[in-house]
Amino acid sequence: MGKKKKLSAINLERFKFKEVIHSDVKIRCRILIVCEGEKTEPNYFRTFDQMQYGSVVYKIDFEGGKINTVQVVEKAIELRDKAIVAGNPYDTVWAVFDKDDFPASAFNAAIIKAERHGIGCAWSNEAFELWYVFHFVNRVTAMGREEYKRAISKYVNESPKYTEKTKYSYQKNALNSHEIMTKYGDETLAISYAQRQEQSFNDTRYATHNPCTTVYKLVRLLRGEDSGFNEKIMKDLTTHLS
Repeated sequence: MGKKKKLSAINLERFKFKEVIHSDVKIRCRILIVCEGEKTEPNYFRTFDQMQYGSVVYKIDFEGGKINTVQVVEKAIELRDKAIVAGNPYDTVWAVFDKDDFPASAFNAAIIKAERHGIGCAWSNEAFELWYVFHFVNRVTAMGREEYKRAISKYVNESPKYTEKTKYSYQKNALNSHEIMTKYGDETLAISYAQRQEQSFNDTRYATHNPCTTVYKLVRLLRGEDSGFNEKIMKDLTTHLS
């Protein structure tokens, strides 16, 4: 039978060789999102600010509000270029806007301009709320803006996960829309439905693509699921560590 060691001796042995602790290396991924709307879109995307995926922490800046489709893209280009000149460039820049009542020519021109200038484009036809609808159903027929509130409220209330006594009523500028949609709907399905619907169109007459939204592309990126963007960030991280 081995000789018992005193507790003090055990503690001394435990801490004899101090473990070298390396603090986690964090790289801040700077993202700029320029929105047409003042509250709905910024409120939704703010929930992704400061989220962390592995060693990457998202830092999101917001601009815009009360500007039209083309102005959203022009503002995104302007702020992107200013950040580059200042020596603090964004890792990615996105413009977020809806078709709404804007002329078809302006809507199409904004999307084409964004693509030409390397600006990510999360557009919706007709409205941003279509993205919420996709959390519940695979909508493939045109939908007017006045229908969204009723439809979203209905889907949440009919969700088997919704057990509140008070009926849910969708509010356009609510701060908790992202939480509601992911809790009672399915964000992964929303990405799949939205992508499938976008791919069903094969021309650049974007104003006629209804229903359609490319918001899923930005959400996918913010979920850490955009492989191309992830490769870019990892290259930056490798450079930072070398």
